[in-house]
Amino acid sequence: VRELTGGVGAEAVFDFVGAEATVRTAGAVAAIEGDVTIVGIGGGALPVGFGLLPFEVSVSAPYWGSRAELVEVLALARAGAVSVHTETFSLDDAPLAYERLHSGKIGGRAVILPHG
Repeated sequence: VRELTGGVGAEAVFDFVGAEATVRTAGAVAAIEGDVTIVGIGGGALPVGFGLLPFEVSVSAPYWGSRAELVEVLALARAGAVSVHTETFSLDDAPLAYERLHSGKIGGRAVILPHG
């Protein structure tokens, strides 16, 4: 990213994974006065403080948006502009779902249906 931006870095970085390696990368590629938003909850941590990131970088880790943003997302989904990839499992197959999640074989989200 630094090479592509002539050494400047990215003004906005969105980490949708949140693992240790991805948050480190997010901090490393941010520009001075850039914004890093860690959306994923992969357990990583990005240390902040003087000299740890480029000057005046803002870091946020929102867990949820506002009610108005939720309404907007639902409207986008209803309009077909957002697709969510899910695999559904019955309650009896829940252990299989966890096994597939652990091995990285789920594309998107695993959903356990109590009556499915």
